[in-house]
Amino acid sequence: MTILILAACSPMHLYYKAQKALPTTKLTASEQVAGEIMAYLMEVVLGKAGPLPMRQEWATRGSDLPLDFALVKERMFGPVPLRAELMVLDTNILGLSQVLYHYDRRLNLFKGTGEHDSLYPCAELMAIRLLLIHKQMRGETVGMAALVRHQALFAPGSRAPHPADLAEMNLTDGEFHFLKDVLQSEPALLQYMQHPFLVSTLKRIGVAQQDTFSLLADQMANYRQVSSTTPTGKKSPVTIAILPSMNALFEATNGDVVPSPEYRQLVDQLKQDILIGLQRSGRQRGPAAERLAEPAFITPYRPMVIHPQNAGRVIENVCPKADFVVIVLGKNVYRAMQIDPDNDIFPHEKRIYLDVSDIRYQQIDSEIEIIANAVLPMLTAAISNPTT
Repeated sequence: MTILILAACSPMHLYYKAQKALPTTKLTASEQVAGEIMAYLMEVVLGKAGPLPMRQEWATRGSDLPLDFALVKERMFGPVPLRAELMVLDTNILGLSQVLYHYDRRLNLFKGTGEHDSLYPCAELMAIRLLLIHKQMRGETVGMAALVRHQALFAPGSRAPHPADLAEMNLTDGEFHFLKDVLQSEPALLQYMQHPFLVSTLKRIGVAQQDTFSLLADQMANYRQVSSTTPTGKKSPVTIAILPSMNALFEATNGDVVPSPEYRQLVDQLKQDILIGLQRSGRQRGPAAERLAEPAFITPYRPMVIHPQNAGRVIENVCPKADFVVIVLGKNVYRAMQIDPDNDIFPHEKRIYLDVSDIRYQQIDSEIEIIANAVLPMLTAAISNPTT
């Protein structure tokens, strides 16, 4: 299924520059992307985002379970009915989860130890969710700045926390020892808990304290550092941006994240489909349409996290003057989103979300027609007023 959404961005060709993290983090480029995706996934599994019918289930599932990491592992590696006590068996998050595992297989239940990944997240990630569900149900927040400042307390053989340490982190002694078991089982999560996107998201949804650490995360959780020059193709009065979101068609190479040959081919195919659609729609509108210029394209080759709740902000960061935006989602990622047809999609916004599989198998005829209908009036206006 393809989902539509149209938006405005600045005419420029974009390339990826490493996203800075908070000073305490040491993540690879691939892990930086994973942290951005994890932030949105945590928002979904805490019942704050994603399809509306599933939010209440996610917001409460597991709240009656004790904070016992051995129990969490037993549930995650046990029969499906036991797993369902801890997490919602929600097929809507499968596509999103698979993209997350692509960028860091340690976040999968099998930890990347086998040829194939599990459908489920790692036990440690679900344990973090369980702790946050408990805090959320009580209306409490975690002191992320203090947690990072006292991170040595989570190491094996570390001293017991003082009451003042627990107060700063806003953790009970039981919560602290639960979290210590989790972080010793998967130390990478301590680094992810300092990721700007994750810290900013947890603060925004009300489970992390607002402090200087989270405010700094707010400032850094953006895509302004994706650099730009000029659009590709001929000079044109109209620019279309093609933005990759939560997309696994990128590879970690030499410390960077670069588009795979498949993704580049997919974008080239999409551009050609758009141009053919414009020509077809132009012919239907009469001889004058034959003189229409082709649109220019901007194609940032760096995966981002774009969904209806943040699309406007991301577009403002990346391409604020483009006339139309196509957001290319990973396979089935759209299912983990709530898209309001009366607010989020054309004609209310100039954005369109497409699934990579629909592009690959050329199942986007109706969407191409919508793009053409949105862009043709701009091209036609350029003929009437060639100085603009």
